[in-house]
Amino acid sequence: MKVKTYKNRSLQEGLDDIKRDLGSEALILSTRSVSLRPRFSLFRKPAWEITAALDEKLVAAAAPAPPVPELIAAGAVYDRQQSVSEKSPAVTDRRYSGSAAATAAAPALAALAPAAVIEKPPVTVQRDQRMDTLIDEISQLKKSFRTFSKAMPSMSDSGGGLYAELLGQGIDHDLADHLISMASRGKPAPTEQRERVRRLLADQIIIAPPAELQAKTRMVSAFVGPTGVGKTTTIAKIAGHASIRMKKKVALISTDMFRIGGQEQLTRFGELLGIPTYGCADIATLKDLVASLDDRDLVLIDTPGSSPSDLARLSKLENVTNAADAKVHLVISATTRSEDITKIVMRFQRFTPNSVIFTKIDETDSKGPLAGDLLRNELAVSYMTNGQRVPEDLLIPGADELARYVLPVEPAL
Repeated sequence: MKVKTYKNRSLQEGLDDIKRDLGSEALILSTRSVSLRPRFSLFRKPAWEITAALDEKLVAAAAPAPPVPELIAAGAVYDRQQSVSEKSPAVTDRRYSGSAAATAAAPALAALAPAAVIEKPPVTVQRDQRMDTLIDEISQLKKSFRTFSKAMPSMSDSGGGLYAELLGQGIDHDLADHLISMASRGKPAPTEQRERVRRLLADQIIIAPPAELQAKTRMVSAFVGPTGVGKTTTIAKIAGHASIRMKKKVALISTDMFRIGGQEQLTRFGELLGIPTYGCADIATLKDLVASLDDRDLVLIDTPGSSPSDLARLSKLENVTNAADAKVHLVISATTRSEDITKIVMRFQRFTPNSVIFTKIDETDSKGPLAGDLLRNELAVSYMTNGQRVPEDLLIPGADELARYVLPVEPAL
């Protein structure tokens, strides 16, 4: 008996590996939900552990015998008959004396020599359809379960309502499956199950520390993102916290020379906060400017907004961040759709952002999907903003807080 254990992201993928390695005769011994941390990833992800076995004796017994070539050409038959006739004339007389046509045909048969050897085609063994049937049944069961759970009332005892609630908040199907499976061990009460799911979800979320406020050494940070997400206001809020509350020496640099009034807005914030502000549009000048501000604890660089579809502008912007040798934050509005967030992250990945900043969370009633967006795109979050006040409306997020956006705490009865 050959036994192997597979760990895959989904049941379908695991069954495909088993079928490829062990064949259709393999038997599934066990399946269970596990949590794995992929290589080079910050997040633990749901996975399935499947144990399968193959009885090698049965496989050997069922193996077809190799095909045996046969001599089927007419010339070969005639050669054998001629050989027998040379050894026994009597046999030849009995075989051909009764038919003049057969005797006349002998030279024609001899002309077919040399004999041709034709092998039988390989025997085609009918494939066992049991594994395919099993895969189809598992897929159908999973699809049926999801459809059924969405129709169930919220917070049902079976956990179906909790599953539907997670999906409604933007959590992926597989992660929702994994969270509920882990939280349901021991058959807890619905309230306890909900709290377990919330804690497990919080464990998946990565919070990047606010380095601009806590760093003990000099730091240069640049902020990139689409147009209109609030980068300039966010920079002013971070600068205010660093200067007023953390007593840091701060400098502001604007490279936003494309938008009308872009540099002037940051300059006004600098004047209100008592922080020096500089404008720079040339890459070489930016590099020298950053080097000259070596007496500053914190240098914050504002960049022009760029559409994720404008690849040429993104390339130019990448030269700016590289010249400044800065830590990069990707700024995204919380009002952005999840599909668009995925596109933004993909296009701005060239900047290798250290974290994401969610702005305008006060402008949306759907904060739950933010956690799903972070997990789906493997992002760490460092700041959030919830208003226009500078510097007050700056939040340092927590994993528990983001998890509560997805599954709010139910009021006590």
